[in-house]
Amino acid sequence: MMKKNKRFIFSLFFFFLLLLIQLSAILFLPLNYVTASIVVVIDLLLLGQIIAQHKRLQISNHEKIMRASRVAEQALDFVSEDMPVGVISWGTDYQFVWTNPYITEEVHDLSLEEQQNVIKELIQQDEKKKSIYKIKDTLYHFQINKDKQLVYLIDITKEVELETKEQNLQAVIGLLSVDNYDDVVDRKDDKEISYINSFITAVISDWMDSYGIFYKRINAERFFFLARYEDLEEMQENQFDLLEKIRSSAEEEGVLVTISMGIGFGNQSLEMIGDTAQNNLDIALVRGGDQVVVKDADENSKPTFFGGNSASTGKRTRVRSRAMSTALKNVFNETGNVYVMGHRFPDMDAIGASFGVTCLARFHSKNSYVIINENETIPDVERCLEEIHKDENMEKLLLSPEAAIKQRKPGDLLVMVDYHRPSLSISQEFYEQFENVVIIDHHRRGEEFPSRSLLTYIESSASSSAELVSELIQFESKEDRRMTKMEATLLLAGMTVDTKNFAVRTTSRTFDVASYLKTCGADATLVQYLLSTDIQSYLEISRLVGESEYVREDIVITTGSESKKYDNVTAAKTADTLLSMVDINAAFVIVKRTDGVIAISARSSGTINVQIIMESLGGGGHFTNAAAQLSDMTITGAKEKLLTAINNQLSEGEKEE
Repeated sequence: MMKKNKRFIFSLFFFFLLLLIQLSAILFLPLNYVTASIVVVIDLLLLGQIIAQHKRLQISNHEKIMRASRVAEQALDFVSEDMPVGVISWGTDYQFVWTNPYITEEVHDLSLEEQQNVIKELIQQDEKKKSIYKIKDTLYHFQINKDKQLVYLIDITKEVELETKEQNLQAVIGLLSVDNYDDVVDRKDDKEISYINSFITAVISDWMDSYGIFYKRINAERFFFLARYEDLEEMQENQFDLLEKIRSSAEEEGVLVTISMGIGFGNQSLEMIGDTAQNNLDIALVRGGDQVVVKDADENSKPTFFGGNSASTGKRTRVRSRAMSTALKNVFNETGNVYVMGHRFPDMDAIGASFGVTCLARFHSKNSYVIINENETIPDVERCLEEIHKDENMEKLLLSPEAAIKQRKPGDLLVMVDYHRPSLSISQEFYEQFENVVIIDHHRRGEEFPSRSLLTYIESSASSSAELVSELIQFESKEDRRMTKMEATLLLAGMTVDTKNFAVRTTSRTFDVASYLKTCGADATLVQYLLSTDIQSYLEISRLVGESEYVREDIVITTGSESKKYDNVTAAKTADTLLSMVDINAAFVIVKRTDGVIAISARSSGTINVQIIMESLGGGGHFTNAAAQLSDMTITGAKEKLLTAINNQLSEGEKEE
């Protein structure tokens, strides 16, 4: 390198020297043949110098190219021989054409057919946006180039093992509650209670010992346990078989015992995981018990539900109802105007409960309004609104979503009745304006739920939201503040609808409330008129019933045509009619609603959990009465999704048996 630099400097010096001589000859010597000869000689020398320099430059570039070629060859040798990345090239028949040594040992014994399968599977995985593939016992992260027919594979087995190990060591906190402990030990003597406690402890302890987890009995009806994520995975694989074990063992002992569990896990603090477990247990109990709710402590994660294969038992007490009445009174006293809103296309339960809440607000001297979109109503509610418009005082309570949005002020209260999923609101825009929200509902709590609420009164064991509101009114009612006859009639109509004329989901509390409403002047004749069916609707129901088909010997499904639109009442009454047939344990009706959404109504006699089936389709409801709405879908597509959900639920039920 030093010699080249000296040669370059000398050449540069010689070039400038010749140039200087040439300029001197031109400037100082007389113009004659001698001067011209000197200039020509100097130019020739300069030309020779330029040619020599050009040749040296060519030689230098050639050396650089040769050096680069040697480096490229060495790099190529490293890629093909030593680089810790597998490379596979394939031909038009998907067979391996070439593999580098790194991957050759793993794939050398694959047959031609197996090679083809590997390439085809890699291409399929890539199209599904997946990048992990397993060859024998090794996991690879792969990158594929279909144009050049090349695939690159990086061994990530150790990384996955470390990640799995870290995940398996995540903390899991669980809370277990005996759903109906108070009912089981009620009127039992000390000896019987002691035996029941020992029985419950033995079954639960044996199950927890089988997983090697730490547990402690907190009180008579609640257990706490601490586990690792790998233990939780095993529980999930076994579908939390403790639910069935304790239920079947209790039946053998002649007692009715079910349990619920709330489980939280994750990398967050133990406090957050514990709070998640408690919240999950609350969800399980609100949904009716006999189930497990599992959720990552990460706020963006979604809960997973297990069990829920038995109908909920009545666990609400008058003490809890009275406590809720007091809590609601305090909320009313601390807020401004009260707005009451039900779900879209409200039924008589939502309407009755809404006006029941306005009655409670009136007791506390609060201005209240019922939000209703009269363009989205069903026949029952249309007849109901006609009667309401005849009553000047009740008509003043009706308010459209648009008017309510303009009228609302900070500090006002929104009461959600007969639903708890914000997406089902008559006006979600109106819902989103409120920070103060109260929920009164009788449906099993689903995944979607308001993030903040002042008061939540959800009782899945109640027949209807109207029943819950009527009880609250009963506690607040006095001589100088009583509900009107029309309010009592609407509440009774709501109960009548949701109990199918007091035939399903009724308890002694249901009839007590109905009796109270009658003493307040509820008009049974008007209820019958509001819930009556016209001839055209009856014919449509009969047509749908006639087109039903069996999924199995005790499950039927019927669908409306793609071109015809139905209201929710027709679908619900069709499902009720099908369920009333002999040997039918579940009925499903699929129709296109007037707003173009596909609606599914599901009914069960109690042997099949239609709530879980509807939840898998994005809906919800009760164990025996549920529904779902599907957007951007045809009747045929909805039927296929429903059949898949039914078959999945039936297969899970068979596994548990």
